[in-house]
Amino acid sequence: MAAWQPVQQLKQDKSCSILAKPKSRERRRPALFRKKDGESGAVTLFLILILAGIYMFVAVFIDYARIAAFKVQSERMAHAALRSVMSAYDTSLREYGLFGYGDSSGEAIMAKVLNDSVKPSAVKDGFPILDIQWDTTSLSMERELGRYDIFNRQIQEDMKYRAPVDFTLEVVNRFKPMSEEMKEAAHTVDLLKKLQKLYDKREELLDEAIANQIDSANTLKDLPDLIMSPPSPAIYDEMMEETPETAGEIAARYTDYLSKKQADEGLPFNQQQYILELARYRTGVGNVVTGISMVLQSAQQAHQTKLEEAQTLIEEARNLNEEMKRVIAEGENRSQNASYEKVGNSSLPGQSPPSTGSGSEAKDTRSLASELVRADSLFDQLKGHIRSQTSDFNQVRKDSLELNTQLRNVTGQSGVPVKPAVRQASQVTERYMDSYVRNGASNVILQSKQLLEEGRGSDAQRKANDKESKAKLKDIKRILSQIENGHSGSTEAFKQLEQYYNANIAFNQANREEAKKAKIAGDPYDSGGDAMNGMDSLFGGMSGLLDSLGDELFQNEYALAYFNSMDFGQLLDWTEGSGDSSEVFKLENQELEYIIYGFHNPSGNIAAAYAEIFGMRLAIRTAEGLIENSKLGNPLLVLSAAILYGITHAIADMVKLSKEGSVELSKFIKVKLTYRDHLRLFLLMHSNNERKMSRMLALIRLNTGVNPDEKQTYASGNIRSSVKLWFLPGVIKSIGAVMGNADQVEDGRLFIDRRTDYSY
Repeated sequence: MAAWQPVQQLKQDKSCSILAKPKSRERRRPALFRKKDGESGAVTLFLILILAGIYMFVAVFIDYARIAAFKVQSERMAHAALRSVMSAYDTSLREYGLFGYGDSSGEAIMAKVLNDSVKPSAVKDGFPILDIQWDTTSLSMERELGRYDIFNRQIQEDMKYRAPVDFTLEVVNRFKPMSEEMKEAAHTVDLLKKLQKLYDKREELLDEAIANQIDSANTLKDLPDLIMSPPSPAIYDEMMEETPETAGEIAARYTDYLSKKQADEGLPFNQQQYILELARYRTGVGNVVTGISMVLQSAQQAHQTKLEEAQTLIEEARNLNEEMKRVIAEGENRSQNASYEKVGNSSLPGQSPPSTGSGSEAKDTRSLASELVRADSLFDQLKGHIRSQTSDFNQVRKDSLELNTQLRNVTGQSGVPVKPAVRQASQVTERYMDSYVRNGASNVILQSKQLLEEGRGSDAQRKANDKESKAKLKDIKRILSQIENGHSGSTEAFKQLEQYYNANIAFNQANREEAKKAKIAGDPYDSGGDAMNGMDSLFGGMSGLLDSLGDELFQNEYALAYFNSMDFGQLLDWTEGSGDSSEVFKLENQELEYIIYGFHNPSGNIAAAYAEIFGMRLAIRTAEGLIENSKLGNPLLVLSAAILYGITHAIADMVKLSKEGSVELSKFIKVKLTYRDHLRLFLLMHSNNERKMSRMLALIRLNTGVNPDEKQTYASGNIRSSVKLWFLPGVIKSIGAVMGNADQVEDGRLFIDRRTDYSY
């Protein structure tokens, strides 16, 4: 025990010394480091402040994370709600590959989807991180399907998956090898058709001028018989036996008349021996004088008017001749040729048939067009003949009037030089008759005719061709007229369709254009020219298609995919009396034709398709005819023969198309074209996209009972939602205000507005 005490004491002493030591050090510190009263716990407070800041910082980021999740979730829910709304599309429109909102309540669908999305979780003890609440919602629908831009966009969306381009390009490929031939044929027909009209008019004017000369000359045909018949260079005296009928007889009996007149002079009436003979002589003189006067009066009027008119006609013919020169010069450059060249030079997928030729035959025929122009000297020569006729007539009139003067004097005077007057008048008149009336080498009018006929070597054959062509065209026109007048049924449907069409036109504020009635010209040249104009339009459409495979292509393919067309074979059966018109002219059997042509009656569209197919066949066959008849020489004869060839074979093609369902593209390209292939091409030719869309929309409305003008395709939803903030809503509100955030904080909840859009 004693031993332990020192140790314990030592420890106590050490402890005391240790405890005492700081006191001595404290006494040695400066006053600066001495603790004052109230400084105890400063470190604790400092740490608390730091932890509070960190807590606030973390709390803000927690709420911001919740806010970010809230915004993403709200966005997703809004999109899902709007998709659900737009899923209620009209199923009847879907049959045409279109989408338009149906008859369901979009607000109700949106509310249900949003409410279902925030239902409490079925998991027990779940901790809801986001307690989203929907505040307000609104839904607006717009962009009606009947609008051109919306309808066109939906067509593109539908047709881009149907691969229409390859097939359409295949159709273009069929025409590519014949582009050069058709270009030259269309160019040749266009030029020669214009020249043919001018040529025939010019020749008609020249013939009319000649006819005026003949008519004028014929007014004097009775004059020689009044002067001397038959004509003779000498006049011998004769006895008065009968009434004289010519001036020559009057002159020959003039001496006898004077002697008998003198014998009776001074004698009583009952003793006069020659009363009757003298009376007959005077009567004859009066008749001849009157006859000559009447002939001269009529002839003078005819020569004055008709010969002046003949001069005018020749000048008009000269102007037409100059017009022909101008047409030939301008015909070398034809703007439509560019479309043919673009199609011919195009590089398209697929393989084209071999080329049909360079069109050199048609080009060679066109190069002969200058032969149709008359030489300027011809018109001067013809006018010179008219001036000669006028001069010769004036001489005839002068001498005949002089003769009449002498004849009036013979009954009252002696020594009248009537014989020289008769011989002079007779010679001048006979010369005129030989020059302008009687057939012979010296007939000036016949010489004029000869000059004209030298340039008409093939007119007779050409006119024969034209006559045959007109007869064949008459048959085609009869069938076309039968189609136009033979419709039945579907009238009410077409009236309803027209109302729908007009409504859509007005809805789009577009221009309504009346459909042009189908026609086939009765004149072969007009018919051939119209056919070539159709080919110009066709190749122009193909050329435009190559420039841009856009809206028109998709619209045309859409029409072909969803709308019906006529059975061409049924049409032929009906025209032959064995078909049912109620089936042929039904609206549902000619929807595609209506889209192309736009007639609101049962027969107009079918007639237009019939006429246009014939025109297309005529154009192709006429091009072949130019090749077949290129050796005939005269360009107008070649043209008339080519058109006759074209009409004949086009009629045969129409029959073949109706009976077999297809026809070869041409004699040189053995590619089959069906009736719908022709309609596909006509869709390119009739490039009136707005009206075509209105017609399709009208048909869709009629067939489905749904008005596309009232069916919206675009929805816009506005949704306001909120979430409760856990920490420092005021800080969040302040930060949002500083950063320019539009979100609102009210009563501890953060509100956001979201707009979402959806379009079919």
